[in-house]
Amino acid sequence: MVGDRRDQRQLLVTLHGIMVIPPLVMAVLVQMDLVLFEILIAWAMIGGVLGAFAQPARDAMLNRVAGRDIQGVVTLTIGVQFGIQILGFAIGSVADAVGPSTLLVAQAVCMVGAVITTRMIAPLPVAPLRPRRPALGEIAEGVVMAWRSDAIRPPLILTFAVGMFFAGTYVVVLPLMVRDLYQGGAGGIAAAFAANMLGTCTVIFFLMRRGGIARPGRALVIGGFTSSLILSTLYFELAEWAFYVVIYLWGLCGGISMTMGRAIVQEASPETHRARLMSVYSLGMMGGMPIGSLMLGWCVGALGARTAILVPVIGFATTLTLLVATTRLWRIERQPL
Repeated sequence: MVGDRRDQRQLLVTLHGIMVIPPLVMAVLVQMDLVLFEILIAWAMIGGVLGAFAQPARDAMLNRVAGRDIQGVVTLTIGVQFGIQILGFAIGSVADAVGPSTLLVAQAVCMVGAVITTRMIAPLPVAPLRPRRPALGEIAEGVVMAWRSDAIRPPLILTFAVGMFFAGTYVVVLPLMVRDLYQGGAGGIAAAFAANMLGTCTVIFFLMRRGGIARPGRALVIGGFTSSLILSTLYFELAEWAFYVVIYLWGLCGGISMTMGRAIVQEASPETHRARLMSVYSLGMMGGMPIGSLMLGWCVGALGARTAILVPVIGFATTLTLLVATTRLWRIERQPL
């Protein structure tokens, strides 16, 4: 909503500037040995709130700087995002050697860099002002518009399913499998996360070389069923190296899901509501994650990590089958702007 009313470039400059402050404050508190659990929770919440404003504005701005090839720019953006996350894992691994304060200051420096690079973008025209309505009314309008769109509704539902079944698997089941099945610790969990992200980066590199996909809806369907099939192999007793290979292959499918779903929504969103619709898309993923995490945590406790992996496999495959049968997801084609 805010991203639709304001110059997205200036909004991001302001938000990135504000994001410089929390890590610097935390670095000072760490040095003074004043960090409490409550402070960590507050710090995480502040970061989440700022990110909730920044991400939709950033996604909406992509359309205005990308030209016609929005799918290609979305693919590049997600590739850079996951590549930087892998680099972040590597940097975080040296926290014991350099100290958390140093890393927090480095985070603040990165945000200063974001301010500088965002300011280098030419000022963008602001969408015509519409009569201001209550915030809940604006949000409801975005949800209704997304639900009524034959192109946006299927990837939105699929994204919620990804958040509930696959993101929940990523943050809950995989670490428990590393711990319980392979007696791994923090290093093993980090390796699983890195393998998944490396798979995502690999398929994104392929998509960039290929120039995109003409039928992103079809790619979502095929990638989704393949993802479920690959994940189901974790039910069997695998050697540790095979476990990480499966996680890598699962990441390949995840890259298709994230890039094609987001590209479809951005291409189908009208300019006046693009930031709002992208926030609804992000909400779909974020809304599914806590539900899936709680559900899968209970399933692991009741069934064991190996059997619990079948829950997200069956749940996602069922959701995808219903979408193929009841929506035009299979027929959605690329729409250059």
